[in-house]
Amino acid sequence: MIFSVHGGQLNYLSNNKQLTGEKIPGDLDSWDYFGTDPNEILKYNYDLLCQRSTTLYHTHPPVAGAINKMNTYAIGKGLVFRSQPDYNTLGMTQTKAKEWGMRFQKLVHYMFLMLNYYQKQSILFRTADIMGDSFLMFDRVTPDSDMPFDLIEFGGDQINFQATGSNTTLGIIHDQYLRRLGIVQNDTNSTRIMFKDENGDQNVIQFFNKLMARQLRGYPAAYRVIALAKNNDRLWDSTIARAVMESLILGYSNDTRSEIGSQVDSMVASVRNEDGNTPPTGVSTTATASQLNPGNIFQLQGKGDIKFTDLKTPSNNFDKLQNAYIELIGMAFDIPPECVKSMYSTSFTAHKGALNDFNKSYTQRRENFIRTVNNVVLAEIAKYLFMEHLIEMPNPQFFTNPVIRMATLSGIWLGPVPGHINPAQEVGALVTARDSGFTTTADAAYQYGGGEFEEFVEEAAAQLEKWNKTKPEEKAVIMQEQEEELNADKDEDEVQE
Repeated sequence: MIFSVHGGQLNYLSNNKQLTGEKIPGDLDSWDYFGTDPNEILKYNYDLLCQRSTTLYHTHPPVAGAINKMNTYAIGKGLVFRSQPDYNTLGMTQTKAKEWGMRFQKLVHYMFLMLNYYQKQSILFRTADIMGDSFLMFDRVTPDSDMPFDLIEFGGDQINFQATGSNTTLGIIHDQYLRRLGIVQNDTNSTRIMFKDENGDQNVIQFFNKLMARQLRGYPAAYRVIALAKNNDRLWDSTIARAVMESLILGYSNDTRSEIGSQVDSMVASVRNEDGNTPPTGVSTTATASQLNPGNIFQLQGKGDIKFTDLKTPSNNFDKLQNAYIELIGMAFDIPPECVKSMYSTSFTAHKGALNDFNKSYTQRRENFIRTVNNVVLAEIAKYLFMEHLIEMPNPQFFTNPVIRMATLSGIWLGPVPGHINPAQEVGALVTARDSGFTTTADAAYQYGGGEFEEFVEEAAAQLEKWNKTKPEEKAVIMQEQEEELNADKDEDEVQE
């Protein structure tokens, strides 16, 4: 509301549109919106949004590069579980808990291999980015192997987003507080499956990146750049059109005394088309420059000149536009543009800064995947191991007390290590941080190589013990063989150079 005093009178102007982002009242009246409900936009066009985002992933390199890069850093070949049971809560000794944890994580590893779960982690994570959400079903009825269940992954298009009914939105069954309870499959019977059955066993897991409160389905990662990608497509079309123009327009003459037109007619007349007929006078619609007889030249009068066109395709601004486009792609996916393009600056500081920003993004996504999917799968596997007596329960209250269950399944999930830009500087920084008390040796070992310090020490000790027990003559043979291998590799490198 604006107040003014004019001629001794108080005047005011009230316009509630001034606070809605409009420069001029009414200029945003045509702006379509779907309200504040995060599910509303999906009710209108979930199928089109999902299909267009999937098409962008398959056909558009920047989108595919961003999604694949996030998946590679966050999940990679699959997250590996390292058991670290809370021995205090479980009432165990530290030594007993460590011994039990090592046996448990080995069994979990074998289960993951038999279920092919390492690969399925990557598929679930990538599918959620491409389509919005992904689902993992526990098939306990018709497993393909001797396992107690099979893990079946599928995308959000297998959920009936148009399903209607009591407390059902976008194919998700929920309560009055929009807490998700189950799904409605996209089949002929619109089968309803609850996430957990009456025994507490998991039937289905839904994974997506929740961005807003009350959100029931995930948005495709590419939904922010659909219009942007279309505009970039127009940019390429205009660039190609410009290149075609440059290939057609050879040049022009700035001397009217030279009869260039008649010379062109003469050249074209010497060309015969595919039917063997001589084209009429004038430029033929079937003749091409490649069909002209060799040696055809233009005869110019004195001071005559022909200037050839130079459209500079692509223009000098094309790279700037493409780089700006890649930067917007990176902003939309929370990925630095250097990581999207896999092109880094020669500056160590700039390179490290980009990876540090990316680390915050993909580790957050990884933790969401661990909480939503991996911990649930781990609990179902632990149930099977305990019930089949493949390993003893550290506490008998595992099935009845959720705190005991969490303490039993406590541990860390190891993902791919980003690697090192400058190993000397980065290892030196870890050593300084450890010596200054800012980190532990075990944490520094994990940051360097992704492993646990205790395992490094045990393996190094075992190797040293084995070496010390080796006889001197055997050591000499081993060292001689290693030297010969090094010399052979060096000779091979010299030959290749």
